Amino acid sequence: MAIEVNRLGKHAGAEVIGVDLSKPLSDDVRETLRAALTEHVALVFRDQTLSQDQFADAVACFGEPIPQNFVDDRLDNPCVSLVSNTIPGANGERVYHASYWHTDHTNRESPPSFTALYAVELPPSGGGDTGILNTRVAYEQLSPRLRERIENLETVNVYSGSATPYKSHKAATLKHSDPDTPWTHPLVRTHPDTGAKALYLHMGKLERFEGMTPEDSHVLVRELLAEIERPEFIYKHQWRRGDLLIWDDRTSMHQAYADYDLNETRTLYRVIAGPQRPA
Repeated sequence: MAIEVNRLGKHAGAEVIGVDLSKPLSDDVRETLRAALTEHVALVFRDQTLSQDQFADAVACFGEPIPQNFVDDRLDNPCVSLVSNTIPGANGERVYHASYWHTDHTNRESPPSFTALYAVELPPSGGGDTGILNTRVAYEQLSPRLRERIENLETVNVYSGSATPYKSHKAATLKHSDPDTPWTHPLVRTHPDTGAKALYLHMGKLERFEGMTPEDSHVLVRELLAEIERPEFIYKHQWRRGDLLIWDDRTSMHQAYADYDLNETRTLYRVIAGPQRPA
């Protein structure tokens, strides 16, 4: 079967048809998929049946898988972790995780270029979609005043930041292997393959913008959100079991929507890949 890549959202998201990720991929197919991901920011592969190792191998098509930082939800394959509401919050209850816009692991020197999720168990009543926001288009369509203001700003990132009201229950309760050293990255980064500029930000790990207080940084974050959180910039993925969703962290932010029944289980596998210092 020939590979089809069908656009899903206006500025993000495409479905790939004709690829079985449980099998080895030829160099030509790998090149096609990498180009499609660069163009569409996020790719969906439906109806996949993958073991943990096969999942990690599939993601390796795009970049080298990175060992997971959370100790308690790491699976048999050290590069695969569990994303699930069965992981308890601070009081032992089920909670929503990562339900705010972010780009993974900005508190590291070389964060991942790619994040992938594989759907294992989903809430029968629906909900729990994953949103992908195209931060390249969002940056390009910022008001001139705000774009000029942020052009040369840098973010100071720690494991649990102070410049945002968003606090992850998971971050507060799970053991992790991330260093405590703050890392500084450009708020506007350049994609190494295309040269395009995009916003690069983790709302939960932002301690402050360089040269600003956490309080003033928080105000600026709110200004940014008011301009970039627009439906046309976002692809909202409605999960089906067996879906593999991968996105380019260098031109996107993502979040899990906290709109499902916590008494129902939502479990996905996760792989991050392609460590790279933002520039």
